[in-house]
Amino acid sequence: MNIREFKAFFWSFVDGVGSQGSQLIITIMLARLLTPADFGVIGLISVVVYLSNVIGNGGLNNSLIRKAKVSADDFTSVFVFNITVGILLYAIIFFSSGFLAHFLKLPEAEVYLKVYALSIIFTSFEQIQRVTLTLDLNFRTQAKITLFSVIFSGVIALILAHSGFGVWALIIQTVVLSSVRCVIFWCVIRWKPTGHFKWPLLLEHLNFGYKLLLGNFVDVAYRYMFNLGIGKFYSVTDLGFYNQATKLTEVPSMTITSVVRRVNYPIISKLRHNNKCYFGNLINIASYIISVYLPVSLWLSFNSHDIILKLLGERWVGASLFLSILSLAFFVVPLSNLFGNILSVEGRTDLYLKIRLSVKLILGIMFVLIHSYGIHVVLYFIIFATVFEWFVNIVISHKYFKFPVLKYIKRMVLIMVPIIISSVLINYSININSIVGDLAVKLILSMIVPAGILFLLSKEKV
Repeated sequence: MNIREFKAFFWSFVDGVGSQGSQLIITIMLARLLTPADFGVIGLISVVVYLSNVIGNGGLNNSLIRKAKVSADDFTSVFVFNITVGILLYAIIFFSSGFLAHFLKLPEAEVYLKVYALSIIFTSFEQIQRVTLTLDLNFRTQAKITLFSVIFSGVIALILAHSGFGVWALIIQTVVLSSVRCVIFWCVIRWKPTGHFKWPLLLEHLNFGYKLLLGNFVDVAYRYMFNLGIGKFYSVTDLGFYNQATKLTEVPSMTITSVVRRVNYPIISKLRHNNKCYFGNLINIASYIISVYLPVSLWLSFNSHDIILKLLGERWVGASLFLSILSLAFFVVPLSNLFGNILSVEGRTDLYLKIRLSVKLILGIMFVLIHSYGIHVVLYFIIFATVFEWFVNIVISHKYFKFPVLKYIKRMVLIMVPIIISSVLINYSININSIVGDLAVKLILSMIVPAGILFLLSKEKV
């Protein structure tokens, strides 16, 4: 990895950790002012908006990044598509909000959706700016813009929550975040649609991107299937517990996934014709993910009750079981998503779509069959589902691209076993009277073995 690529990784990591970490801190502060039911309501209506944002992107960002020579006409064609679809999606949500509120059995959701969905339009306007920065591996600017937007919108949300606005504090937070971020991107990145809109170019990008779009749509729909299922089959309070637990586990999970996808994608695109470096890079990245994330996941799982009690307060203790189980499930997600880069770089978006459709369909049917057995069974099913998808991705990568599975498994086992053993010993043998002190010491000591592994990895070539 050269200096430019290292800086890209570093600033992408700062972007992810900074924004996700700040968002987590703000969410913790909001949780002390709002109720689990308030977060449950957001968990329900956010399903529609997240799905719309996936459609709005259309998978075209990766198409632009992957193309060898991108012209002004390429950017303009994709830009026009993005904003057209964004406005159209908002209009659909606006006029169907009454039906959606009835479906969710939440009458007040009608007006919530009309305001919350405004974020779709703002997000559609900033996509080209993100692509241009990504092509230059300029994640430093993205990090600064995102971090400022998160903190600014968080402060607004805290003021509103303290003033008794309830759910509206969370809705306004999302809209302010997307709007401020969009405005800053346009002010900082002096890009303008100077090219011409051309159907052939748009169709070229859509031909590559629509399969990624459908695959991502299936992914997001599957992920938020649990939101809908928990909210409808159980209660919005349970959904609030689920959402808070996922937020605590998603900070490391989604940060790592985002860093890997954004930075590793353009890098391995250049290595695709050198299998040794290509697969070696992927195995190294997987090794780093495990070394950093596994001890954190185990720490969250073993100490879930104390973490919830200290961070969120007594009324959120019900979320501790959710956190102890989901922290293990989300550990697998970055490792599984790493294989998605292989399919995308190889241009096999058709295979990407087939895998996503088949796997999510199987898991979706299984969820429908087991949901009546209770929320605990659903949580353990999520662990099974993430491991199952990881296994499928490994098998597919080996079958179609000759990915060295045995080498990969050997490396994973050599790293995971000592980390698991040391984490179990540390988290169950240490008992300090102070909850904060106990948690801090356990986390610090849990990172000693991974630090040694990372040092050894830095000295070795795959």
